[in-house]
Amino acid sequence: MTIDNEIVVDILNKENGISILNTSGIFLYANDFFINMMGYTMQELYKESCISLSSKEYIEPSKQAVKDAIKYGNIQNFRKVCITKSGTHLNASMSLRYIKEKNHIVMITSNITDDIRYQEELQKQVEQEVLKRTQQYKVLCHQSRLAGMGEMIDSIAHQWRQPLNSMAIIIKGLKHLSKQKEFDYSLLKEIEDEIVNKISYMSQTIDDFSTFFRISKKKEYFNILESINDSIRLINVQLDANNIQININLDDTLDLKVLGFANEFRQVILNMIHNSMMAIVDTKQINGYINISIYLKDNNKVIEIIDNGKGIEEKYLEKIFDPYFTTKQKGSGIGLYMSKVIIEHHMQGSLVVQNYKSGAKFTIKLPL
Repeated sequence: MTIDNEIVVDILNKENGISILNTSGIFLYANDFFINMMGYTMQELYKESCISLSSKEYIEPSKQAVKDAIKYGNIQNFRKVCITKSGTHLNASMSLRYIKEKNHIVMITSNITDDIRYQEELQKQVEQEVLKRTQQYKVLCHQSRLAGMGEMIDSIAHQWRQPLNSMAIIIKGLKHLSKQKEFDYSLLKEIEDEIVNKISYMSQTIDDFSTFFRISKKKEYFNILESINDSIRLINVQLDANNIQININLDDTLDLKVLGFANEFRQVILNMIHNSMMAIVDTKQINGYINISIYLKDNNKVIEIIDNGKGIEEKYLEKIFDPYFTTKQKGSGIGLYMSKVIIEHHMQGSLVVQNYKSGAKFTIKLPL
């Protein structure tokens, strides 16, 4: 035996249990490490086998491991639970090699109980962290929906204000009509139709908003342009009130269908448009505009939203998608964060922002 081989054998003896078994798995020899690990004397081990020292559920697999070692020549990293003389359960990793010339099996045993315990503890920590992050995500989703609902209520108020004012004027006009000697019933019919139209419009507004907040349970194919138009319709009155023009530029050859959650995508687009609108209003831009472009580039469907709201301060660009970060006095700091989560995690795309000319540019990329 060379010096190098002696060193290897010495290391194996100190760090691993080495034993020799007959073809039935009965011990013929064991080194000190194995004896100390299992708590048996060598005399006691002569009456035991690698099978008898196994826990109940590993008796049959241990028998099969001995058979396989003889049949195939060796078995690597066979894991099982052994029972020591004191009754302690010990997690072990074993490698068996059949020596045909001697008709013996050499078994090297490692105690991996601490490794298993560490892995289990690590797994618990991972599960706890996942649970913690899941709970945080649910809270953020809930807060995002509450913040969105607040904005939607404000939008509903804007959508309803005009028809309510119109109906108030009509009702006052009816009072004067009733005092006339000759009542014009054709005019009354026109007034009735006008009121019905106003009520129908208000009812449709409620339907639009209730659909917007309905949670999608499974992914489906939806049309990008239709979803963008749905989002614009929800905020269109506010855009008109602030004299903000929306322009949509479209590649007519592009297939506009994508796979995902339509309502979540509408929420993203609404967040983008609302942020652009508020930037234009806050900076008191005259002739504000929001340009939306949809085109194909590098196997991605790209949606660009560009405004002239003077852009984002450079020091805020890296933080703009952070949860709870906002530059608005009454902002929640959740909308843009949730938008990024929806695009990147739910639709496997990307969402970035940069300053562009006289405003900001949000770019959404969705893979084909």
